[in-house]
Amino acid sequence: MKVSVVLCVLFLHRIVLTSGGGLQPIRNAAKTPLDSFLNDVMKGHLGYSAGGACFFGSPSTVDWQATNPRVVRHCSGVEACLGMRSTEETKCAMIVVVVKASFFSVDFYLILILMCHHLVLPEQGRVYHQMLQLSRVAHWSSRAVHIFVWQDTMPLENETQLASSLLSLGIVRVLLLHLNTRTKAIKISFPILFEQRSTPVDPQTALKLLSQFNQLANVHRYPHKTLYYVRIPYLYRYDRVFGGPDYKFLQTVLERQNATHTWFFHQSDDARFNTSDLNVVDRKQLVARRVTFSLNRLLPTDPTTMEKLYLNTFDGMCVLVPRKLLQTFILKLWQPFSQYLWYTVIAIVLAAIIGNLTMPRLFAVNYILALLFGSKSDDYRLKAFDRAILFTLDVLLFLLKEAYTAKIITYMIQTQYEAELDTLAQLALGGPPLLLTPGDYERLNESLRTITGLRIVMRTDFSSLTTDWRDYFRPDYAHAIPCSYGRALVSSHAMHESDAPKFYLLREKLLIQPEAFSFPRHSPFMGRLSFFAACLWESGIFGSWLSDDYYTQDRTPTLDEVLKFENLASLFYVLLVGFAVALVVFGAEQLVALVRMRIGSKRERKMIRKALEFRKEKKKKIAQKATIRYVASK
Repeated sequence: MKVSVVLCVLFLHRIVLTSGGGLQPIRNAAKTPLDSFLNDVMKGHLGYSAGGACFFGSPSTVDWQATNPRVVRHCSGVEACLGMRSTEETKCAMIVVVVKASFFSVDFYLILILMCHHLVLPEQGRVYHQMLQLSRVAHWSSRAVHIFVWQDTMPLENETQLASSLLSLGIVRVLLLHLNTRTKAIKISFPILFEQRSTPVDPQTALKLLSQFNQLANVHRYPHKTLYYVRIPYLYRYDRVFGGPDYKFLQTVLERQNATHTWFFHQSDDARFNTSDLNVVDRKQLVARRVTFSLNRLLPTDPTTMEKLYLNTFDGMCVLVPRKLLQTFILKLWQPFSQYLWYTVIAIVLAAIIGNLTMPRLFAVNYILALLFGSKSDDYRLKAFDRAILFTLDVLLFLLKEAYTAKIITYMIQTQYEAELDTLAQLALGGPPLLLTPGDYERLNESLRTITGLRIVMRTDFSSLTTDWRDYFRPDYAHAIPCSYGRALVSSHAMHESDAPKFYLLREKLLIQPEAFSFPRHSPFMGRLSFFAACLWESGIFGSWLSDDYYTQDRTPTLDEVLKFENLASLFYVLLVGFAVALVVFGAEQLVALVRMRIGSKRERKMIRKALEFRKEKKKKIAQKATIRYVASK
């Protein structure tokens, strides 16, 4: 047992990463089966490709130059390969990798594997580390056809580890060859990566599978993972149900690929990502490959570690501003009519009153009281002049009442708010402070520092699974938000609920940028999702998802809908104003009647007093005359 362990340790210790080697001179020997097979692969897959073939292997093993490719890339070692400059147009189209072999034979490998079967090999073995080094070469491409060759050796990785290593580097067009250098015989295996198994095939079948078999068409329940948090455009979670156009896109991709999906939620106690900026969390998860891709279309990424799938659409960052209820709501009752129309109505009322007071014979009827409280059954008894005036005023009153009633109906279904702001300068003058995450502050600092007086507050909290948009977007602050998400949120039914905070978007945008899904570098799923996105856009299906989205539906109550109490609240304000006006008119009428009564009683008492005084004076005069007559008769 000790001997077997020692041999196993010695064997593993001698494993060294393969370095690229120079090529042997061209030989005129007959072609081997491997040479013929590589020629067939290059004819079928290279064509007139400028990339050509790239060989990474020991120079003393196989006559690689006998394949006679159009373009050959080779270098003496990995460090030398890294120093070679190459452009995108000259990426490798076919890559042949000879997995580094030791001096042991195939039989010895079999014996060694049997002796070391109880040992657990690392998850990422020799192929992964060798390809990780070669992936740093400038002309290496994950989209090239990869042919891995084991010469007189066998893979140390099992099929699960090998599939995981290839998928982590985005290699999906691959063949596995086992070469016996003594007999020149080859054994070809075609790996089905998502089934984590390989099947032996003959050369002709291998060529057909290499050109026709799509590894990503059926991923056999591969678990896609994505990070969810508030502020992702076209993706929302309402009443514990996910929705949005991008969610439908994700469901379509999962169905077509036979994949599964799980959401990744950032936990507040996760010490590895202790930040309030969930964009940073999303990027770190992508780099660590804990998530498959990001649905955040505006995620800022590093091109050295991530790739973007551009969607041929543009979005930007806008400012979400809380609405303020109109404090002077009663004054808004004047708004249905312009001030000039109100002046005209007041002038007509004053003219009618002045006409009644100054020319009572010509204007014998109180037209205002006749319109408001008078009996129309007595109108026919009036003169033609008075009937004409009453008819004109009645038509005018009808038009004003109907127009005002229509405006009152809009008050019943629409709450009145203060005027909206348009620019960041207006927000700085009279608006709330702007609440930003650290990541948004770094991105928007160039645009925000030109606005003088703008108050900025840094966010210290972040959204989680149970975080609702009402809790995340606090009504005491303005918020930087993707424009598409902001437009959907503002027009959503959720924001039209009576107890929901109300927001609107500034017309001035902070920045504009193209929309894209983000993937880890060398992700094998990027090309397939690009195909699905192009098909859905060109067929108009994605556009129909946008138009039929729950957030984009107009939820404004119509006239035939049953109005709730909160909808009728503004009507009660109108009725309250009407009741107050009626009380004022009633009080004025009572006051006028009381004043008239008091004035009449005073006049009556004065007349009675004068009459009594006149009678007393008359009696006194009569008595005086009688006295004078009596004295004269004496």
